Amino acid sequence: MRTLDPACKFVSLLCATFVLAARHDPVWNLAAFFLAVGWMLISRVRGKTMGLLLLPVLLTAAGMFFTGYRFSADGALPFRTETLHIGDSALWNGLTLSSRVLAYAGLGLLFALTTDRVDMVRSFQRRFRLPQVFAYGLLAAWGIFPQAAREYRRTKAAFRARGIRVAPMSPALLKPLLVKAVRWSEELSVAMESKGFSSGAERSEFARSRLRRRDWAALLCGCVLLPLAAALWK
Repeated sequence: MRTLDPACKFVSLLCATFVLAARHDPVWNLAAFFLAVGWMLISRVRGKTMGLLLLPVLLTAAGMFFTGYRFSADGALPFRTETLHIGDSALWNGLTLSSRVLAYAGLGLLFALTTDRVDMVRSFQRRFRLPQVFAYGLLAAWGIFPQAAREYRRTKAAFRARGIRVAPMSPALLKPLLVKAVRWSEELSVAMESKGFSSGAERSEFARSRLRRRDWAALLCGCVLLPLAAALWK
Protein backbone atom coordinates (compact mmCIF):
# COMPACT_ATOMS: atom_id res chain seq x y z
CA MET A 1 0.00 0.00 0.00
CA ARG A 2 2.90 2.38 0.58
CA THR A 3 3.96 2.18 -3.05
CA LEU A 4 0.55 3.12 -4.45
CA ASP A 5 -0.09 6.61 -5.76
CA PRO A 6 -1.80 8.50 -2.90
CA ALA A 7 -4.49 9.98 -5.13
CA CYS A 8 -5.41 6.57 -6.58
CA LYS A 9 -5.37 5.03 -3.12
CA PHE A 10 -7.62 7.81 -1.82
CA VAL A 11 -10.18 7.38 -4.61
CA SER A 12 -10.20 3.59 -4.24
CA LEU A 13 -10.72 3.68 -0.47
CA LEU A 14 -13.35 6.40 -0.85
CA CYS A 15 -15.31 4.25 -3.30
CA ALA A 16 -15.00 1.31 -0.91
CA THR A 17 -16.39 3.51 1.88
CA PHE A 18 -19.38 4.46 -0.25
CA VAL A 19 -20.03 0.79 -1.02
CA LEU A 20 -19.98 -0.07 2.68
CA ALA A 21 -22.27 2.87 3.43
CA ALA A 22 -24.81 1.55 0.92
CA ARG A 23 -24.84 -1.92 2.49
CA HIS A 24 -25.94 -2.79 6.03
CA ASP A 25 -24.10 -6.08 6.27
CA PRO A 26 -21.67 -6.79 9.15
CA VAL A 27 -19.94 -9.46 7.06
CA TRP A 28 -18.79 -6.85 4.54
CA ASN A 29 -17.83 -4.42 7.28
CA LEU A 30 -15.77 -6.94 9.23
CA ALA A 31 -14.11 -8.17 6.04
CA ALA A 32 -13.10 -4.60 5.17
CA PHE A 33 -11.73 -4.04 8.69
CA PHE A 34 -9.63 -7.22 8.77
CA LEU A 35 -8.35 -6.58 5.24
CA ALA A 36 -7.33 -3.06 6.27
CA VAL A 37 -5.51 -4.38 9.36
CA GLY A 38 -3.81 -7.05 7.24
CA TRP A 39 -2.65 -4.50 4.68
CA MET A 40 -1.28 -2.30 7.45
CA LEU A 41 0.70 -5.24 8.84
CA ILE A 42 1.99 -6.13 5.39
CA SER A 43 2.96 -2.47 4.87
CA ARG A 44 5.07 -2.69 8.05
CA VAL A 45 3.09 -0.21 10.09
CA ARG A 46 4.41 -0.15 13.65
CA GLY A 47 2.33 -2.41 15.84
CA LYS A 48 2.46 -0.04 18.79
CA THR A 49 1.20 2.89 16.71
CA MET A 50 -1.56 0.82 15.16
CA GLY A 51 -2.59 -0.61 18.54
CA LEU A 52 -2.82 2.82 20.20
CA LEU A 53 -4.95 4.15 17.35
CA LEU A 54 -7.19 1.09 17.23
CA LEU A 55 -7.82 1.01 20.99
CA PRO A 56 -10.39 3.89 21.03
CA VAL A 57 -11.91 2.47 17.84
CA LEU A 58 -12.45 -0.91 19.49
CA LEU A 59 -13.93 0.72 22.60
CA THR A 60 -16.31 2.76 20.45
CA ALA A 61 -17.29 -0.33 18.48
CA ALA A 62 -17.99 -2.22 21.71
CA GLY A 63 -20.19 0.62 22.93
CA MET A 64 -22.07 0.71 19.62
CA PHE A 65 -22.59 -3.06 19.78
CA PHE A 66 -24.22 -3.00 23.20
CA THR A 67 -26.24 0.07 22.22
CA GLY A 68 -27.62 -1.68 19.14
CA TYR A 69 -28.12 -4.93 21.03
CA ARG A 70 -29.92 -3.38 23.97
CA PHE A 71 -31.90 -0.71 22.13
CA SER A 72 -32.83 -2.35 18.85
CA ALA A 73 -35.45 -0.84 16.57
CA ASP A 74 -39.07 -1.70 17.24
CA GLY A 75 -42.49 -0.36 16.36
CA ALA A 76 -42.35 2.39 18.98
CA LEU A 77 -39.43 4.16 17.29
CA PRO A 78 -39.91 6.61 14.38
CA PHE A 79 -38.15 4.30 11.88
CA ARG A 80 -38.69 0.74 10.81
CA THR A 81 -36.21 -2.10 10.89
CA GLU A 82 -37.08 -3.09 7.32
CA THR A 83 -36.01 0.33 6.08
CA LEU A 84 -32.51 -0.06 7.51
CA HIS A 85 -32.17 -3.68 6.36
CA ILE A 86 -30.62 -4.73 9.66
CA GLY A 87 -32.84 -7.73 10.31
CA ASP A 88 -35.05 -8.56 13.23
CA SER A 89 -32.33 -9.81 15.56
CA ALA A 90 -30.93 -7.54 18.29
CA LEU A 91 -27.58 -9.31 17.92
CA TRP A 92 -27.51 -8.58 14.20
CA ASN A 93 -28.41 -4.97 14.91
CA GLY A 94 -25.50 -4.61 17.34
CA LEU A 95 -23.07 -6.26 14.94
CA THR A 96 -24.16 -3.95 12.14
CA LEU A 97 -23.60 -0.79 14.14
CA SER A 98 -20.29 -1.86 15.66
CA SER A 99 -18.87 -3.28 12.43
CA ARG A 100 -19.54 -0.02 10.58
CA VAL A 101 -17.32 1.80 13.11
CA LEU A 102 -14.56 -0.76 12.58
CA ALA A 103 -14.80 -0.65 8.79
CA TYR A 104 -14.69 3.12 8.42
CA ALA A 105 -11.92 3.52 10.98
CA GLY A 106 -9.91 0.70 9.43
CA LEU A 107 -10.02 2.20 5.94
CA GLY A 108 -9.16 5.65 7.29
CA LEU A 109 -6.19 4.37 9.28
CA LEU A 110 -5.03 2.34 6.29
CA PHE A 111 -4.75 5.50 4.23
CA ALA A 112 -3.27 7.63 7.02
CA LEU A 113 -0.62 5.15 8.19
CA THR A 114 0.56 4.03 4.74
CA THR A 115 0.73 7.44 3.04
CA ASP A 116 3.52 9.97 3.22
CA ARG A 117 2.01 13.42 3.68
CA VAL A 118 4.44 15.13 1.29
CA ASP A 119 3.79 12.54 -1.43
CA MET A 120 0.06 12.92 -0.77
CA VAL A 121 0.08 16.68 -1.38
CA ARG A 122 2.18 16.33 -4.52
CA SER A 123 -0.01 13.55 -5.84
CA PHE A 124 -3.23 15.48 -5.13
CA GLN A 125 -1.79 18.50 -6.88
CA ARG A 126 -1.01 16.49 -10.02
CA ARG A 127 -4.07 14.26 -10.19
CA PHE A 128 -6.73 16.66 -8.90
CA ARG A 129 -5.24 19.82 -10.42
CA LEU A 130 -4.94 21.63 -7.11
CA PRO A 131 -3.60 25.22 -7.20
CA GLN A 132 0.13 25.44 -6.61
CA VAL A 133 -0.32 27.96 -3.82
CA PHE A 134 -2.62 25.54 -1.96
CA ALA A 135 -0.21 22.62 -2.28
CA TYR A 136 2.89 24.58 -1.34
CA GLY A 137 1.02 26.19 1.54
CA LEU A 138 0.21 22.77 3.01
CA LEU A 139 3.80 21.61 2.62
CA ALA A 140 5.07 24.79 4.27
CA ALA A 141 2.61 24.44 7.16
CA TRP A 142 3.70 20.87 7.81
CA GLY A 143 7.30 22.06 7.78
CA ILE A 144 6.52 24.64 10.47
CA PHE A 145 4.73 22.22 12.81
CA PRO A 146 7.94 20.53 14.13
CA GLN A 147 9.53 23.92 14.71
CA ALA A 148 6.44 25.11 16.59
CA ALA A 149 6.53 21.99 18.78
CA ARG A 150 10.18 22.60 19.65
CA GLU A 151 9.46 26.25 20.50
CA TYR A 152 6.56 25.17 22.73
CA ARG A 153 8.83 22.79 24.66
CA ARG A 154 11.52 25.47 25.02
CA THR A 155 9.05 28.02 26.41
CA LYS A 156 7.66 25.46 28.83
CA ALA A 157 11.18 24.56 29.96
CA ALA A 158 11.97 28.26 30.50
CA PHE A 159 8.98 28.67 32.79
CA ARG A 160 9.95 25.52 34.67
CA ALA A 161 13.50 26.83 35.16
CA ARG A 162 12.05 30.00 36.73
CA GLY A 163 9.89 27.91 39.06
CA ILE A 164 6.62 28.97 37.43
CA ARG A 165 3.95 26.34 36.86
CA VAL A 166 1.81 26.86 33.75
CA ALA A 167 -1.06 24.84 32.31
CA PRO A 168 -0.50 23.08 28.96
CA MET A 169 -2.87 25.50 27.16
CA SER A 170 -1.94 28.57 29.18
CA PRO A 171 -1.87 31.93 27.29
CA ALA A 172 1.61 32.44 28.70
CA LEU A 173 2.75 29.52 26.51
CA LEU A 174 0.57 30.15 23.49
CA LYS A 175 1.14 33.90 23.04
CA PRO A 176 4.87 33.66 22.24
CA LEU A 177 4.20 30.69 19.99
CA LEU A 178 1.51 32.62 18.10
CA VAL A 179 3.76 35.66 17.61
CA LYS A 180 6.63 33.53 16.34
CA ALA A 181 4.29 31.57 14.04
CA VAL A 182 3.22 34.85 12.40
CA ARG A 183 6.87 35.84 11.94
CA TRP A 184 7.74 32.42 10.49
CA SER A 185 4.86 32.62 8.03
CA GLU A 186 5.93 36.09 6.89
CA GLU A 187 9.52 34.98 6.38
CA LEU A 188 8.36 31.90 4.51
CA SER A 189 6.08 33.99 2.29
CA VAL A 190 8.95 36.32 1.38
CA ALA A 191 11.22 33.35 0.66
CA MET A 192 8.61 31.69 -1.56
CA GLU A 193 7.99 34.87 -3.54
CA SER A 194 11.72 35.35 -4.05
CA LYS A 195 11.88 31.84 -5.52
CA GLY A 196 9.07 32.58 -7.96
CA PHE A 197 6.15 30.96 -6.15
CA SER A 198 2.99 32.76 -7.23
CA SER A 199 -0.57 31.84 -8.12
CA GLY A 200 -0.22 32.74 -11.80
CA ALA A 201 3.26 31.50 -12.65
CA GLU A 202 3.63 28.07 -14.20
CA ARG A 203 6.31 25.91 -12.60
CA SER A 204 7.98 22.80 -13.86
CA GLU A 205 8.55 19.67 -11.79
CA PHE A 206 11.90 18.08 -11.08
CA ALA A 207 10.50 14.53 -10.89
CA ARG A 208 7.26 13.69 -12.66
CA SER A 209 5.46 10.60 -11.44
CA ARG A 210 3.32 8.47 -13.70
CA LEU A 211 0.58 6.06 -12.81
CA ARG A 212 1.78 2.47 -12.80
CA ARG A 213 -0.09 -0.75 -13.34
CA ARG A 214 -0.59 -1.26 -9.62
CA ASP A 215 -2.24 2.17 -9.39
CA TRP A 216 -4.65 1.37 -12.22
CA ALA A 217 -5.32 -2.01 -10.60
CA ALA A 218 -6.21 -0.31 -7.31
CA LEU A 219 -8.61 2.02 -9.13
CA LEU A 220 -10.16 -0.90 -10.98
CA CYS A 221 -10.69 -2.92 -7.80
CA GLY A 222 -11.99 -0.05 -5.70
CA CYS A 223 -14.14 1.76 -8.27
CA VAL A 224 -15.39 -1.03 -10.53
CA LEU A 225 -15.00 -4.56 -9.18
CA LEU A 226 -16.04 -3.84 -5.60
CA PRO A 227 -19.26 -1.93 -6.49
CA LEU A 228 -20.08 -4.66 -9.03
CA ALA A 229 -19.58 -7.39 -6.45
CA ALA A 230 -21.70 -5.47 -3.94
CA ALA A 231 -24.49 -5.10 -6.53
CA LEU A 232 -24.45 -8.82 -7.37
CA TRP A 233 -24.14 -10.02 -3.73
CA LYS A 234 -27.40 -11.01 -2.10
